[in-house]
Amino acid sequence: MTATDTAPDPVAATERRWQDLLNRIRDLEARVAATTSTVNAALDHHLARLDALRHHLAHPNWPLSAPDLGSPQTTPANNPPA
Repeated sequence: MTATDTAPDPVAATERRWQDLLNRIRDLEARVAATTSTVNAALDHHLARLDALRHHLAHPNWPLSAPDLGSPQTTPANNPPA
């Protein structure tokens, strides 16, 4: 047996390195897809909430009611009703 017979095959080593890189790229693509899905779902949720708030502000219940001056919500805390 000669020294060249026991040397690793350079083609096989290169193929293993490429396969390892391809596997890492696939893993990265899967993580990016999962993260993108999560981010899109969160954005959809927040945009729907903003749209509901916009609609609520653009179309309030009419006629607007006058505040009840004796209500605890409209009376300042340090000025009790007389």
